[in-house]
Amino acid sequence: MNMEPNKRGESAIELETLKGDVAKLANDLKDVLHAAGAQGKEKLQESKERLESAIKALRGEAKEKLGEAYDSLREHSKEAVELSRKKIEERPLTAVFTALGVGLLVGILIGRRS
Repeated sequence: MNMEPNKRGESAIELETLKGDVAKLANDLKDVLHAAGAQGKEKLQESKERLESAIKALRGEAKEKLGEAYDSLREHSKEAVELSRKKIEERPLTAVFTALGVGLLVGILIGRRS
């Protein structure tokens, strides 16, 4: 369980890095557009190719990081489900009464809204 916050933190850091990369890409795009006014068709084509290459690389990196984050979340959810199953097997009456209490609470809350 101690690893969960750390992995979530790593995923958040990776996503923040990705956001920074996107911001950098946006700035590069602005620079390319400004340069395009002063450059000829040839320079514009080179810039376009560089930008397309950067977008492809960034897309691949984003896909990889999001895939890693998804895998991490999937692993954590499996661990949580397994831990819940073990706790229910260890103390079935506690689980039943907890579910009953939560159901009652939800029923009361829904009844008040109606």
